[in-house]
Parts: sequence; C-alpha cells; structure tokens
Amino acid sequence: MRKLLLLPLVLWACGGAKDAPMDDSAAMAAAPAALTDADVTGSYAGATTVPADTTQNTTWTAWIMSDGMGGLTGKIVTASAPADTISFTQTLSGDSTINASAPFTPPGAAADSPQMAWISIGRTSGDNAWTGTVAWMVAGSDSVTMTGNWTATRTP
Repeated sequence: MRKLLLLPLVLWACGGAKDAPMDDSAAMAAAPAALTDADVTGSYAGATTVPADTTQNTTWTAWIMSDGMGGLTGKIVTASAPADTISFTQTLSGDSTINASAPFTPPGAAADSPQMAWISIGRTSGDNAWTGTVAWMVAGSDSVTMTGNWTATRTP
C-alpha cells in the first residue's frame, strides 16, 4: 500500500516544474554578422607561415571578385613565384570564408610532380584584418601534406 501511495509523489517529482526556455537574445546579439560579398571583395596582402617548415613561409597578394553569377572567385600570386597565378573559389559561411584552390604545380617542382591544391578557412578580426588556416594536399586527394596559418589585410 505504501508503494501505491508513493507512486503519485514520484510521478509528480519526475514531471515537476519544467525549466524556463533559454533566452538566446544575448547570444544572438553577440554573434558576428554574416559576411556579404562586399565584405570580402578586394585585394589582400598576406603572409602564410608553416610552423613545421619555415622555408615554406611566404608572402602573397590575392584578389577576390564576384563572378557575376552569385559566387566569388579569386587569384593569388606568391612573392616567390610572381609569374604563377593560382585560381580559387570562395564560399561565405556565416562570419567565415572557405577558399579552395584549383590544382597547381608548386613553384620549383619537377615537371612530373603531382599537382597540389589547398583549402583555407578565414575570419575577419576587424578593420579589414583577416586570419586563417590552410591545408595543402595532392590535388584530388584528401591527404593533407602540410598545414599553416595566414594573416592578411584587405583593401576594398
């Protein structure tokens, strides 16, 4: 009989007061605004560092433009190989950019070397300053051969 009398009490305790719904307005107010094409188009002067191999550190210039069909495309030239231009596409994802290069032959590589590609993710840190990470891989593969960090300043 005691168990029967305790059953309503246990049910009341388990199904008691519900937590008040969380107020996400403070979190939403603190979230950075999503990027637009106007926030990213322009020219960039940047530098990439590869912590594992300082001989791979380089400076570069990039240009990002609208492709006229709702996408963003770019070109990048490194100081070490000014005659070589690498094309890339850029996708906006909230407050970040995702950049993916076309396959390219690394400067100074043998003619029979495999083509490479890179993917980078970047964010603005304000005042047209950008930071990000980059991963290089053999084109058509997802095996990362090297990673690094980059910084850049945008000129709209």
